[in-house]
Amino acid sequence: MGAPSRRDWGYRANIATRAVAGSLGAYLVAACFASAAARILPMPRLDATVPATMLALLIAPLATIWAFLAPGPLRAVGGILAAAALLAGIAWAAGMPPR
Repeated sequence: MGAPSRRDWGYRANIATRAVAGSLGAYLVAACFASAAARILPMPRLDATVPATMLALLIAPLATIWAFLAPGPLRAVGGILAAAALLAGIAWAAGMPPR
């Protein structure tokens, strides 16, 4: 057992980056999706939050799976951030629903 090689640290950094993208990034994507869906659904504001949140709970594992299936760690982070930015843009464009 010698000292860890550079290849070991690269592999660990790859997995750590994907784990952070898969956990924090999935939360970010799910929150942006819930916000966008709640504003788009044709319901009163309070009634739209429940189905939007339930759908967001299905989106979060997909974001985590994407983080570990992406070709590289930077693409994993980039894909998560791009999805979150797209959903945040949709939520912003939809605006606040009328009271």
